Amino acid sequence: MNNSEANKAQYLEEDEIDLRELWKTVLSGKKIIFTLVAIVVSVTFIYVLNLPNVYKSEAVLIPSESKTSGLGGLGGLAAMAGVDIGGGGTMTPDVAFNSLLGNYEFMRKFVIDNKIAERKIDKDFDKNYVFALGYRGVYDFFHSKDGSKKERDFEDDVYKTVKDISANFSISSDKKTALISVTFTDSDRNYPPLLIEMFLKDASKYLVDNNLRIINNKLGYFEAELRKSEGFELRQSISAMVSKILEEKVIMQSKVYYQCDILTKPAPAYIKDKIKPKRGLILVVSFVTSIIIGIFLVFFLQFIKEDSTEQKL
Repeated sequence: MNNSEANKAQYLEEDEIDLRELWKTVLSGKKIIFTLVAIVVSVTFIYVLNLPNVYKSEAVLIPSESKTSGLGGLGGLAAMAGVDIGGGGTMTPDVAFNSLLGNYEFMRKFVIDNKIAERKIDKDFDKNYVFALGYRGVYDFFHSKDGSKKERDFEDDVYKTVKDISANFSISSDKKTALISVTFTDSDRNYPPLLIEMFLKDASKYLVDNNLRIINNKLGYFEAELRKSEGFELRQSISAMVSKILEEKVIMQSKVYYQCDILTKPAPAYIKDKIKPKRGLILVVSFVTSIIIGIFLVFFLQFIKEDSTEQKL
């Protein structure tokens, strides 16, 4: 027992000596640590001052209730003729909008038709940006405009604009309420509502026009069948189907957006209601990280110093 206690005391003493030595090493390199922390935090502070606030705008849509058509045998008859007579399919508006958002050809046309790419070319496109402490001097320094006209690749500008919109645009549906949320984020808080409305308008027009072509195809098919049919029950069924299709057509054309009604319109965010950047968090992380790196650097330099001393001996 005495030997065990003596060994334990020796281990504790060695640990205490090791901790004291480590603390001495840290204290001996405190200038290095403080210098590194000051440099990293200063650079980070300049970096966060360069970051403009980012704002989000949102539109909430109420999707129309989908109805399945009770076609019975008429569905098989139309299918044999290569005609789709479904009630608009199972594609919900959010899925349809997301499909167009991910379609480069549609987005390219959307960007060109609405002259969105030209917005970033305008030298005053960032005049509404908001910065920390209300100071934009750092941003202006790193984004100085010389006023000279440079040759630009139009397709490259369009491509970058499409990618930027896709990265900041979001369309989602709540599983419980079925409400569709359409959001867009940008540093100019007045811009997201405009872009959301432009997208919903163009996307809805594309989807409605496409569905109207399908509906007119259905009407043409059933009207032709109605003229050829002789049985009273068949003519009555076809007439009822034509009425349903016409009703579907009227309802579709009555909606402001594709198969949706508006619950809330997009509006500019309040100037203090930014979603990012988290400048305080960025500064704290850089401060803690620089301390850790500084301590590691001190121990590394101490190791090199001791190793070189041993080699000389």
